[in-house]
Amino acid sequence: MALDLEKLLNVRRSELRPATLLFLFLFLSIGSYIVGLSVGLAMFLNAFPNGLPHVIMATALVVAGFISIYIRVSARVGLENLVTGSLAFFGASFFIFWWMTLGRGQWVYALIYVWVGMAGAMAPSMGWTLANYLLTAREARRVFGFIGAGQVLGAPVAGFFTAAATRHVRPESLVPVIGVCLLLCAVLTKLLFRQPRPEILEVRRPRVAADIPKNFRQIALHILHTRFLLLITALTAFGCAATTIIGYQFSIIAKQTFHNRADLAAFFALFSGFAGVAAFVLQMVVTGRLLRSFGIRVTLFILPVVFLGGSAALLIFPSILAACFLKGSHSLLRFSVDKSSTELLYLPISPPEIKNQIKPFIDGFVWRAADGIAGLVLWFFSSSLKFSPARMSLVNFAFLGGWLAMAYGVRKEYLNVLKKAIETRTLDPERVAMGGILDSTTVEVLAQALERGGEQKVLYGLSLFELGRQASWHPALRRLLEHNSAAVRYRALRLLSDAGDKGIVGQVEKMLQDPALEVRSEALSYLVTETGGDPLVLMSEDTGLPDYAVQGAIVVYLARSRLAESFSAARMILDSMLHRTDADQARARLEAARVLGLIPPPSEFHDELLVLLGDENPEVAEQALLAAGKIAAREFLPQVIQKLSDPRLRGPARAALALYGPRALEALRDCLNDATLALEVRKRIPDALAAVPTTESVAALVESLVESDPGLRYDVLKALNKVARTNRPLFSGGEEVADMFEAELMGYYRSFQILAAIDRRAGAAATIGEEFEEDAPLLSRAVRERMNHELERIFRLLSLLYPGRDVYNAYLGLTSGDSRLQANSLEVLEHVLKSEHYRRLISSLDPEVGLSEKLKIAEQICLTAVRSRAEALRILLHSDDLWLSACALYTVGKLKLTELEAELAGVKRDGDPLLAETWAWTAERLKSATSA
Repeated sequence: MALDLEKLLNVRRSELRPATLLFLFLFLSIGSYIVGLSVGLAMFLNAFPNGLPHVIMATALVVAGFISIYIRVSARVGLENLVTGSLAFFGASFFIFWWMTLGRGQWVYALIYVWVGMAGAMAPSMGWTLANYLLTAREARRVFGFIGAGQVLGAPVAGFFTAAATRHVRPESLVPVIGVCLLLCAVLTKLLFRQPRPEILEVRRPRVAADIPKNFRQIALHILHTRFLLLITALTAFGCAATTIIGYQFSIIAKQTFHNRADLAAFFALFSGFAGVAAFVLQMVVTGRLLRSFGIRVTLFILPVVFLGGSAALLIFPSILAACFLKGSHSLLRFSVDKSSTELLYLPISPPEIKNQIKPFIDGFVWRAADGIAGLVLWFFSSSLKFSPARMSLVNFAFLGGWLAMAYGVRKEYLNVLKKAIETRTLDPERVAMGGILDSTTVEVLAQALERGGEQKVLYGLSLFELGRQASWHPALRRLLEHNSAAVRYRALRLLSDAGDKGIVGQVEKMLQDPALEVRSEALSYLVTETGGDPLVLMSEDTGLPDYAVQGAIVVYLARSRLAESFSAARMILDSMLHRTDADQARARLEAARVLGLIPPPSEFHDELLVLLGDENPEVAEQALLAAGKIAAREFLPQVIQKLSDPRLRGPARAALALYGPRALEALRDCLNDATLALEVRKRIPDALAAVPTTESVAALVESLVESDPGLRYDVLKALNKVARTNRPLFSGGEEVADMFEAELMGYYRSFQILAAIDRRAGAAATIGEEFEEDAPLLSRAVRERMNHELERIFRLLSLLYPGRDVYNAYLGLTSGDSRLQANSLEVLEHVLKSEHYRRLISSLDPEVGLSEKLKIAEQICLTAVRSRAEALRILLHSDDLWLSACALYTVGKLKLTELEAELAGVKRDGDPLLAETWAWTAERLKSATSA
């Protein structure tokens, strides 16, 4: 029976009981609210026809007090006691109210109405809080539909039940039903916390971080000082006030239509029942499509616009039909389209702990406070100005106008908050230097930093432009040519000169008289390069420039003239710059390297770069690399590629290769696949290929995925991932990537087989993200480390086949060590990956899959098994991974496994001192064990 139910509901045995308890919780909590609202409103209106504004205000005050207490208590009490205590308090209160209806006066009807509003605001929210805490994302996917059905069914069932019951009993007799439902919810909460689930231990204790608001006052101040939150609060307040007025209009017109309180209660109940069914259909069919098609830019305005039309209709045609249309549009849209749109506004709020405090405050206190304000307005206009329910639409037009204004404001601020989240990324200069290329978003962020701030902040921004090693031009750089700081003027002009900006000639001519020597020198170089001006004419006035700066400008001028007589003079000046031996030797050679990059190819002068590329001074070599990139001659490529292995010159070497562009691709591809080339050089080539994103560079990288060295394969994958993030269309096909995914997955399962064979406990615990045990054997730790590397390569391959961000986020969650995040990540992968990839991958990652089952799947994928520890060690001894081979040798020697002594002869130990030393130690241990 239970098995059939599990299949029917698509839930697992371990999930069936908590899911059923949560289903019943939401069913009863919503049901109690519908029963209470129907009978409470009917009894109150029958006793106090003109008192609805007063009781609305009273409800707001009571809820505000309860929310304040609830927030404070939540920081000190565990979730179980908090929810159970609150529900027990509400439930017991309704039994007391029922007893008071037996002859204590009609004023108790006001208490019932207030308590229904408070319990209705809190109880369903508590149910969803429990569901979110107790279920992982994967469990939630399976059971949330079932759980949510409790809330969906609760409203119409309670509505139809109340309508039928009021035909036979007085409305007062249904008050205990509310208390029973809430007390049953408290019992269900206790049963939920008796489930043997690891998440239970986490939520029994209060969890509030030290740096988030903890009480009513702190939350209110945080909202007041955050424009976006303040707009959301105002949007909520205007919306709640408007809906309260609509509820008042509907209730009073219904009271005028149905004079008997039993009939009135039945009407309210039936209306709630049918509205609940319609809202469910709308939520399932329309809401998601609207949000996907138009987003909040449209959906935030739907409800206030509909309310404007409905309020106008009620004003012109005051009838129960118009009131039902207006209230019905509220019931249909408020908690479907509008609620879903409002929930999206909370997405940019961070950290999540603040969101978890702010949202209940807005949904609870602000909501009811707005109800109270609306109640005060209703009281004034109904009692003092004698407005009829229909004329209240005139009042509501003001609230609806404010609602529309706040919707417009919050929509704009929402976009600003998202942009700010993108722009406030943390930039590390070293990372920018290693990356080599700046993305457009980063350039804009840096440009904004240049617009404001002191000298150090501006220099920091310019340093990031320089470290980007690309021709970076931005209007903000031009404005820096007049900066107070000479260092800023020099670096800005240098960047603009590298970018070939020809629009600053007038400014630069004035800079020949700049007080700073380095600025005057850069100005002369710019004018000679960009305008072809004669340096001697430009220097008609004494500028005090160093001789090498003047010489460099003259060489550029003469070389560009292409005259034979000028060539000899330029050669003589250049030679003097290259062969200086005084204190300015390095600066002269650096200037010579820069000058060579400014001479158009082909030119015999460029032969000097072959010498400068090997200069011992890294600044000279750096400038020579950049010059080689500008010239883009094939004869320089071997040296430029070799410089990728030098950490000091790696950035400029990559920048030079980027300047070569497609002309360097063939040489880079050949070097990447050249097994005789130093591995340190080959490992840097993938990044250089990624800096020139073309179909040819992508093809070269994909072709190299079959490299046997796992480290090099990893670098190739990183480069492909980098290209895929910004140039996805360059990947024409994924067959090679899919094949490599299968190979890496097989390697991962093979490593798992080996781990389970040498250390079964480690194999059983080999779930992703789990920390190494302190006493774990060295070999087990080494195999686990290899598995981690293999897993990362698997996910990098997947990000080439599927949306990269989704796959990356799933990988972070899986390796976090947090069971809830792992479950969420597996859920994401199930939606993103094709079924064949998901099934083959999930078996190795799912913590719910046992060791024996994983080993069976591994045998199916690898087409073989590892039956014993000796077999596993034999495989590792002959591994291409020298570290694993050394660890296996150490294990054999430590345990004196003489049955493996014959395997030592085949271990390749030449060229690795650690492996050779470990081999000798192991051989000696085995020899002594044999002789003993």
